[in-house]
Amino acid sequence: MRHSTNRIGSKLPILILLMLVSVLSYFGYHYISPTIAKGLISGAETKANTVNSKTLISNKDLSTQDESYVLINPQTTEILKSYNADLKRAPASTTKLLTGLVAEKTLQDTDVVSVGTEVNIEGSQLGLSPGDQISVKELLTALYVHSSNDAAAALAVKISGSIPAFAEEMNNYAATLGCTDSQFTNPHGMPDPDLYTTANDLSKIASQFLKNERLMKLVKLPHAQIQWKDAKGNPRQGEFDNTNQLLGNYPGDEGLKTGTTTAAGQCLVSYVTRPDGELLLVLLGSENRYNDTIKLLDEGWADQRSKAALRGLAKDPKSLIMSPGIF
Repeated sequence: MRHSTNRIGSKLPILILLMLVSVLSYFGYHYISPTIAKGLISGAETKANTVNSKTLISNKDLSTQDESYVLINPQTTEILKSYNADLKRAPASTTKLLTGLVAEKTLQDTDVVSVGTEVNIEGSQLGLSPGDQISVKELLTALYVHSSNDAAAALAVKISGSIPAFAEEMNNYAATLGCTDSQFTNPHGMPDPDLYTTANDLSKIASQFLKNERLMKLVKLPHAQIQWKDAKGNPRQGEFDNTNQLLGNYPGDEGLKTGTTTAAGQCLVSYVTRPDGELLLVLLGSENRYNDTIKLLDEGWADQRSKAALRGLAKDPKSLIMSPGIF
């Protein structure tokens, strides 16, 4: 009897560890962050689908089964989950991530742009008119806070002389990043049957954008006051809130870019950083971009925490009990 008791006792630590790992997996894949402010999401739960580790969320849990997304760990470039990531789609104003990267190579913040008829464009506008003068810094701020199409057009013509010539520069730049399934025809993302990208390609552009401190400061601004002069030299100004409603509402969100057109649906590129890591999400063709983004990011964080805790467990079994957000 004593011999049998000793054998059970020797296996008890192993049994406890197995039970703890099982509990960890459950909590890791079912963790949901607190309800986000301003009613962006209410009563939503992430449902795990363990068939495919890169698509744990069932597409039925998202606003449409037709959207595309790719979730990346920017520190390692590892793709954590993806769906329809190579499907060619209209990018809408997420195009402006590439516009700023091309502009930043050539222009200085203090450069002054005298705008022409290119600013007579539909969609989101700063309110520029031909003959107005505005600095590059103000144009870039309008581009990323208010998603101004006229600002994008003004930058393009300043750099290349025309929209088609600038689009060629955009395509050349995208090719250097490894984008093989994209074609850009304008700097703002207004509908064009020949304008398209993929979630994978856009993630490469966004990853490059993250490295640009000058532009990253702009996408995380919650609001901005933009100033310029009209053709007669009179001062003009406008105040705008950031089009990205996750800023200040989803913990760790540091912005990037929204985009919406009838052809593209609702698009959102998000960068989130927390003490336990970073996530980059590209979402195209959504019908509820904020709800879908929160679900995908929440699951990404749960997965990251589970992996981190398991790595710690391998080094020190006691670390599991100390893992934040698990028990």
